[in-house]
Amino acid sequence: MTTAVAQPSSRLTPDQLTAWERDGFVAVSGLYTAAEMLRWKDVLRQHMVQDGPDGVPHGVRVWNSSNFPPTMLDAMRDDRVTPILRQIIGPDVEFLSAKAVFKDGKIDFPSPWHQDWFYWEGPSKMSVWIAMDDATVANGCLMFIPGSHKRVFPRKHFPTEGFSVRIEDKELEGLPVATLEVKRGDAVFFSDLAAHSSHPNTIKADRWSFITTYRNAAVLDPCNLSGNLWKEPLQVCGRSVNGAKGRETFGA
Repeated sequence: MTTAVAQPSSRLTPDQLTAWERDGFVAVSGLYTAAEMLRWKDVLRQHMVQDGPDGVPHGVRVWNSSNFPPTMLDAMRDDRVTPILRQIIGPDVEFLSAKAVFKDGKIDFPSPWHQDWFYWEGPSKMSVWIAMDDATVANGCLMFIPGSHKRVFPRKHFPTEGFSVRIEDKELEGLPVATLEVKRGDAVFFSDLAAHSSHPNTIKADRWSFITTYRNAAVLDPCNLSGNLWKEPLQVCGRSVNGAKGRETFGA
């Protein structure tokens, strides 16, 4: 099935909140403008070229809050995204990391089924998948299993660099699948327990997306104690028990 995308708003409607609680994801149309997305792509392309081994923007690039492009930090807690984060997470929110994903003719394969929670565990977190290009079935848009955020699936380890921990297809047999085709500037809010994958990029077209991750700042997260993840989380709103930088230093 294909899931309808809600209209833009600074807050989710009661129906959208119900969909979030039921499905573990909700899509919001036009959260950002097309012009903003083109500017973001330019910034991210420059950083990926600088950081890439061959000077070409390609594949996936992850930034923790400590090394995130400073020109984009304010957008991680602006008046469009923060009210929705507060509705879903609560009054205390931290920004953790962001990931740029650039799919082109070299990355035409689908992403396998997985739960992001596999990679960090601890208290549940949420991400915002932002379309910097139109995402369609043909160029590899997202798929979700509605309601899958209410359980942890058995995980399978694979000897590969990308998506080394996955859900085997047999675990999902008979479950409904929602396909989310979205426009540039749309955003998909989803739980790290929501099982998701993507269609293959059959037309080998460029498709940029940007994924930001947040957590409840009022919940102590063992990921902080390990020192391996999110060493400098940034406080979006409220108070933090995880040592996040305060709002006054956000973007400094």
